[in-house]
Parts: sequence; structure tokens; C-alpha cells
Amino acid sequence: MKAASKEVQNLKKSTTCGVSVDSTWQRKGHMSLNGCVSVISIDTGKILDLEVMTQYCKMCEMNIKCDHECSNYKGSSGNMESVGAFRIFERSVMKRELQYTEYYGDGDSKAFLKVKDIYGEDTVTKLECIGHVQKRVGSRLRKLKKNPKDSVEKVN
Repeated sequence: MKAASKEVQNLKKSTTCGVSVDSTWQRKGHMSLNGCVSVISIDTGKILDLEVMTQYCKMCEMNIKCDHECSNYKGSSGNMESVGAFRIFERSVMKRELQYTEYYGDGDSKAFLKVKDIYGEDTVTKLECIGHVQKRVGSRLRKLKKNPKDSVEKVN
């Protein structure tokens, strides 16, 4: 990931870049104990940083004394992406010598709100992948077509 960061710096001749931020969980839904958040360079397509998050330790569950940090996250699975993105952006200058100034998200997270002011007020700009926008609009149009009466009532 350090080499990927250097590649971005050399390519852009800058220490600022755009990144795609996304997360995944061990299980679908908001009940997972493990997940990870990744930041991928828009310019190279390479992973610049990754935050693995867990709320669980098998050794602790079996009452075995641990000499490590058992869990690095407490909270809902739905909030993991926000916390993970914040941690990654927070260490970007120190660890990667980069500022992630363009945030490409999939629109299903509140992570952008956590990082938009991380380098100073409004230093991170949110941009959305057109594919994700099309997907959300398409889903809403299909729902409207299926239940037009329900949708009209919500608008009024």
C-alpha cells in the first residue's frame, strides 16, 4: 500500500488524490461482528489503505487471557464504514503522505460526513459514481411503478 501511494504521488505530481471508499461485512445486514473498509485510488485502481474492524475475540469468548487488543470497534455494524473511513483519512498524511481530497462513494453511507473536514473545513469533496446513482434512481422508479399510490402519498 505504501508503494501504491508513491505511485499515485508520482503519477499526479501531487499529494492530493481521489479515492473510492467502500466497506464489507462478514455477514449481510447490520449484525456482523467483523468488517473492513478500503480506500482505493481513482487514478491507479490500487488499494491505498484498509481498516479491518472487529467486535469479537475467540480467545476472550473462551475465557483465555489475551495479550492483544481483542476488538478495535464498538458500535453498530452499520456505523463501521464511517468509523473506518475516518481512521483511514486521519492517518493518510502520516502513513501514506497523501490527502484524499475527492471522495467517491456509493451513496449508502454517512462516512463522507465524518471525513469532509478532516484536513480543514470542506477540504474533501464528495463525488458519486454514476453507476451507483443510476442504480438508486432505477430502484426508486421500479418501486414507484409497482406502488404508485404509496409513492404519491409520501410526496404529499
